[in-house]
Amino acid sequence: MKKNSIPTPDVSVFIKLLDRGFKLSVPADQEKFYRDGYEVFMQRVQQHKLKGKVYGDIEAIALTSIECLVALQRNQQQMDNLVMAFKGRVEKLDETITSALES
Repeated sequence: MKKNSIPTPDVSVFIKLLDRGFKLSVPADQEKFYRDGYEVFMQRVQQHKLKGKVYGDIEAIALTSIECLVALQRNQQQMDNLVMAFKGRVEKLDETITSALES
């Protein structure tokens, strides 16, 4: 059965990296994530650039991108572990209820 849903309207979000700007069309309910994510990303890029002035713009953006991907992978692994633990608890609860009903 297919769910009927009202599509969310798109809004524009402007992202600037180096000397280029990008106007993205994103779902309105996700606009906050794009704006907040961009702000945090640029702050992290600045932190890399200020680290002893070792990294230039491209290097700082690349390092920040890799950090973001690693954080996503780590969060995905934590979520997978939580789902497995939850499934284990549901199975144990199911066994306990089945045992109680059979008694």
